[in-house]
Amino acid sequence: MTQDFVIRKTGRKVLDVSQLERTAKEGVSMDEQSLDVKIESRNVGMTPRWKAEIERRTEALQTDTIRIIHARVTLTKNAHHKKGADNAEALVVVTLPRRRTVTARKESKTFEEAIRSAFQAIEHELDKVEEKRLARNAKATAKRIEKAMALTAV
Repeated sequence: MTQDFVIRKTGRKVLDVSQLERTAKEGVSMDEQSLDVKIESRNVGMTPRWKAEIERRTEALQTDTIRIIHARVTLTKNAHHKKGADNAEALVVVTLPRRRTVTARKESKTFEEAIRSAFQAIEHELDKVEEKRLARNAKATAKRIEKAMALTAV
């Protein structure tokens, strides 16, 4: 049993149908819209509590420095492998600008724990992306200063 929210592809983004209707009514451009989130569940029914938790956590990932274009969350109950106690899985895929993708897949006893640990892993990965960006900017700034100092010394 797969439960999926209806989506429609546009030129640049994948938007929920309700988002498209809101855009048409309000006259808001697609660049001004909020985060695009797609939530799926496989072999389990999606509860409103899980959906609200996922939406809250994906909104919390957005910061002033990290802009998320799209997020996809898939909850899967693995009915085939009942050997272990961990049969609830959460997969979180986040797309950043410049076609950068960050993924986390966590398994746990309950979906709440799997969602929590997957989003913690995504937060950790986004922190690493931000640290790399800051280090790259600092290195570029240092090179510019060094070049300017060399030009003024001549």
